[in-house]
Amino acid sequence: MLLSHKRLGNLVNTYIRFDGEACFPKKLLSRPRQPSLISKTQGTRTRCFHFSSRAASPKPISRELFKILCANLDTSIKPKIKIFQDLGFSDSDIADIISCDPWILWRSADNKLGPALVVLKSILGSNAEVCKFLKLSRRYLQHDLDKSLKANMELLDGFGISSSQLVKYMFRFPRLFLHNQKAILEFVERVDKMEFDRSSRLFISAIGIMSSLKVETLELKKKLFRSLGFSEKDVFTMFKRSPMVFGISEKKLKEVTELLVSAGQFDVPYLLSNPELLMYSVERRLKPRLKVLEILEKKNLLEEKPKLNTVCKCSEQKFAEKFILPYANELGKDMTYK
Repeated sequence: MLLSHKRLGNLVNTYIRFDGEACFPKKLLSRPRQPSLISKTQGTRTRCFHFSSRAASPKPISRELFKILCANLDTSIKPKIKIFQDLGFSDSDIADIISCDPWILWRSADNKLGPALVVLKSILGSNAEVCKFLKLSRRYLQHDLDKSLKANMELLDGFGISSSQLVKYMFRFPRLFLHNQKAILEFVERVDKMEFDRSSRLFISAIGIMSSLKVETLELKKKLFRSLGFSEKDVFTMFKRSPMVFGISEKKLKEVTELLVSAGQFDVPYLLSNPELLMYSVERRLKPRLKVLEILEKKNLLEEKPKLNTVCKCSEQKFAEKFILPYANELGKDMTYK
């Protein structure tokens, strides 16, 4: 059974809200007959507005969204909803997916939407996973997934990457799988130049990170590492151990490295052995925990100095339970950790 007109109205009202009482004029779902909604035309671009009972002036609506609001309910919107329902998606799933990407209602039902959903479900295994994935990456329903996603999965499978890993990294690097195969092979070639072992379980992570870095950006990060005391070999070692580090901004890499090295207790070899430290927030994780450890050491409250990587891996609650609450009386006013 198709969603009711009221239900469809609620769905589309997710994208357009009025500041006064919530309302969704039914005639907006048919061909436009309200010229008052079109305020002005600038060249070939039409500016659309909705009106607020509180605002002093109308607020602009994108031209594309206005097209959706003016779409024919029976010939344009219902067929899209029916495709989802025929594939077993619940009303709440449909609402969630369309809320993330309202342009679904304007795409070809037979040529793009249906085939894309079938491919996604065949790879991800369930409607729940498809819904979860589309909330993260709405672009997928705009593509021919047989030629992009499916073909790239087969290509990467040929490099020995398991299907379970590929599915996992679809969520981490969704854009990677929409590249053409020539681009994918170029990413692999750039990873090879970093002397990366293709049999490593991090190979797909390295490809994903490389897909997000321009050649110039990668060179800038390599140059930054060298300026911080890393050798060329160290840079390659860092990439092999933790490709994700190269996805961090140059500013943060510099801040974390300088903080840890300036503390006098950590050096380049330590960071090479614990590259995950470079991914933690300076202000929210590293500085506060280094401060707590410093106070505990000065007061000789620690029998054995803990490893920083172990300390940083702890959740806020576990860190407090292990390093703050047991020493609350001794720390007293020195305790400023939040």
